[in-house]
Amino acid sequence: MSRALLAGLALGIIAGLLFVFHDSLALSVSWPVLVGFAMWEMAGRRGVRGALTALAAAIGVGVGYGTFALVAELLPITTASFGVAVGVAVGLLVMVGLLARERLPMPALLLGYAAFLGVFEPQWIESPAAIRTHGVEALTVTLLGLLIGILAATLVRAVADRAQDAEAKEEERERAEARGAPVRDVAVKGGAS
Repeated sequence: MSRALLAGLALGIIAGLLFVFHDSLALSVSWPVLVGFAMWEMAGRRGVRGALTALAAAIGVGVGYGTFALVAELLPITTASFGVAVGVAVGLLVMVGLLARERLPMPALLLGYAAFLGVFEPQWIESPAAIRTHGVEALTVTLLGLLIGILAATLVRAVADRAQDAEAKEEERERAEARGAPVRDVAVKGGAS
C-alpha cells in the first residue's frame, strides 16, 4: 500500500509540474503524458519492460500518422474512407499485439494510436491537408508526451518496486529472527504486481 501511495504522489507531482511548465517544454498538449503514466503496469516489475512499452506506443503513434496520411493522399477524403482506414489500422495493431504478445504490449500499441488520433483529429477536421503542414508536429508532440509519461512511470515503478522488495526482505528477516531460525540473506520472491 505504501508503494502505491508513494508512486501516486511521485506521478502526481510530475503531472502537476508538466501542466505548469508545458509551454516551456513546447508541448501544445500535455495529456499524452498522462496516457504514458497509464502504461505503468505494462512497464513490468521494476520497469524492466519500459523500453518495449515505449516502442509499442511509438509504433501505435506511427500507425496513427500513417492512417491520416493514407486517407489524405490516396483515398477519397470522406468519413467512410477514414472510418475504414481506422478500422483496418486497429485490426492490424491488434493482430501485431497478439502475435508479438511477449514483446509488444497490445494496450501500448492501441494507446499510442489513440493518442495520435486525439492530438491530430481537431486539425484534421479543419483541413485534411493539415497532415502535410502539421502532421509531423502532432507526431512529435504525441511521441514526446507519451515517452515522457512512460519514462516517468518506468522510473517510479522501478524505485517503488525496489523499496517494496527491501521492505519484504526486512519483514522476512524479522520473521526468521522471531522463529529463532538462523538469519541469512533472504531472497524475496518476485512477480508481477
